Amino acid sequence: MKNRPYMVFVLTCILIAGCGVTKTVPPASIYTISPEWDSSGAQEETGKKNSHIIKMASVRGTRALTGTEILYTDARYGQNSYAYSRWSDAPVRLLQILFQVALEESGRFGAVVPPASASEADLLLESTLLDFSHHIKDDGTSEGVVRVRFYVIDNTTKTVIATKEFVSKVPASSQNAQGAVSALNKAATNVARNLVSWLAAAPCKRSQFGGNHLLPLLTANR
Repeated sequence: MKNRPYMVFVLTCILIAGCGVTKTVPPASIYTISPEWDSSGAQEETGKKNSHIIKMASVRGTRALTGTEILYTDARYGQNSYAYSRWSDAPVRLLQILFQVALEESGRFGAVVPPASASEADLLLESTLLDFSHHIKDDGTSEGVVRVRFYVIDNTTKTVIATKEFVSKVPASSQNAQGAVSALNKAATNVARNLVSWLAAAPCKRSQFGGNHLLPLLTANR
């Protein structure tokens, strides 16, 4: 027991030294998808509104896209995430809201209902998120890439009546989380606008459908 004071002294020194080297972890920066819609465009389309009700299915995606990490990839196919930056929610859920708002703002449908809605709908819009990341190239440039494939389902026959894939690549101003978020916001908005334009395309014959023309054909068949 004679060495007890010495042992206490040594342990105290170790604890003090440990506290001295503790690093403060910076708080994570939280980002979201927040497009600036042109309200005038929605007002112009109100006259073309039809009675169809479309229901949004939950956006599917890989495990990496169901978390909140802001992903970046390099030319060597490596995938990582920015350490101190996060999305406010998983990309699959952020884009779910984005697409719903875009369709509502377009004024094309009688109603646009979310996945959890108990209401019936004429159409079901399914989607798979294939890419939502910051691509960094060897030449020092980078871009935000959003790639989504959409499927329109006829709820009466339970068949796929149209499918289309959209890819948007927007140059990033910097190779960091802030640059990635800005580019991905713009790319996601581009995809949402392309989705609206696709669903509202001009009429054509069924044999020429090919996933490019939808609403006028359905209206004619009601």
